Amino acid sequence: MRRHNLALVMNLIARSAPVSRVEVAERAGLTKATVSALVTELISAELVRDLGPAPGRAPGRPAGRLVLDPYGPVAMGLQFGADFAAAALLDLSGRPLARHVRRFDVAAVPAAEGARAARPVLRRLFEEATLAGRLVAGIGITVGGTVSPGPRGRPVVTWAPALRWRDVDVIGLVSAQLRELDLHGLDVRLAGEVACAALAEYQAGAAGDWLYLGGEDVIGLAPLNPDLTLAGDLGHVPVRRRGEPCPCGNRGCLDRYAGRAAMAAAAGLAGPGPSRLLGNEDAVTGLIRRGDPAAHRARDAAADALADALVPVRALLAPDTVVLGGRLGAFGEPLRRRVQDRLPGLVLRQAKLGADAALHGAAGSVIARVIADPLTWIDG
Repeated sequence: MRRHNLALVMNLIARSAPVSRVEVAERAGLTKATVSALVTELISAELVRDLGPAPGRAPGRPAGRLVLDPYGPVAMGLQFGADFAAAALLDLSGRPLARHVRRFDVAAVPAAEGARAARPVLRRLFEEATLAGRLVAGIGITVGGTVSPGPRGRPVVTWAPALRWRDVDVIGLVSAQLRELDLHGLDVRLAGEVACAALAEYQAGAAGDWLYLGGEDVIGLAPLNPDLTLAGDLGHVPVRRRGEPCPCGNRGCLDRYAGRAAMAAAAGLAGPGPSRLLGNEDAVTGLIRRGDPAAHRARDAAADALADALVPVRALLAPDTVVLGGRLGAFGEPLRRRVQDRLPGLVLRQAKLGADAALHGAAGSVIARVIADPLTWIDG
C-alpha cells in the first residue's frame, strides 16, 4: 500500500505541479494526514520540494506549491548515432542541465568500440553531477533501430542500420564502460529513438492519445505515453508497388523515399552529411533553404510517400492527431501541409522538441521510472 500511495502522490505532483497537499489529497482520494506523511517522505528523499505559500494568494485558497525537486536526483540520457555519441543530464522535471557530444565514426567500428566512444562524455557528465552534489538516478540509452527482449530478459538492439549493429547487448557494453569509470549499481535502460522521442514529447505536454511519427536515423511510429515497447518501424512499410529495392528485402519501402540517405541522393548529394545532433542543419533542408529545385522535389516526394504510409495506419489505429517530429519534422510547414492535404480529417502537428528529442526521452525513461516507483529510489 505504501508503494502504491507514494507512486500515486508522486504522479499527481509530477502532472499537476505546483499543487497543494489539499489538492493532492482530493485527487488521490486519500486523507490529508496520509498525504502529508507521504509528501514528507518524498521531500526527505529529495524527490519533491515544498516552495511554501504562493506570494499574494487570496485567503482560503490552497497553497499549491509542491513541485518535483529541481535540486534532487538527475537522469542521464545516452544516444548513439552513426557519427556521434551524445549524453545529457535532465532534472526530475525534464529540464536539461548539461549536454556533451563526441564526434566519432561509430558505424565504422565494432559495437564494443562504439560503446567505448561514449566513455568521455559519460565521465564529463558524472563529474558535473558530482560537483553539483547531484545523484544520478540512472542512464537511459537510445539508438535508431529495433530494440527487442534479449535472451537474458533485458532489451538488446536487434538491428540498427545506421550503426550496423545487429543483436547487440548495448546495456552490457555501456555497463562495462561505467565499471571502467568506477560506477556501479546504476539503473541502465534501453529503448529505440522513436519511442524515446515520443516519451519526451509526452513529458513536454503532448496528449497521450496522439501518435508520434519521427526519428533521425529511422522512420517510426509510437504512442505518446511512457510505454517504450510499443514503437513500430514505419520506414519499411511498402508505399510504391514495384518501387526501389530496399536492403530489408522488400521493394518500395517508405525509407527509400523519405529516409535520410534516400532524400540526400534524390537531392543530388553524395551522402546525407553529419547528424543533426552534432549541431548541423540537415543537408537537404539546407539546399531547400537555398532554393535548390532537386531538394524541393525530394522533400515533396518524401511527403507524398509519408502520406501513403499513413493511410493504413489511419485505417488501423484511427488516430485523430499525429505529431510530426525528428528529421522529417525539421522540414517544417511545407512538408506538414503537403501530407495534411493528402489526408483530410487527420490533424498533423509539428513536434515541440528538436534534434535532442530522443536523447531527452532516454533520460526521461529514467525519470518516468522514478515517478512511477519512488519507493525503489527511496529504499535504494
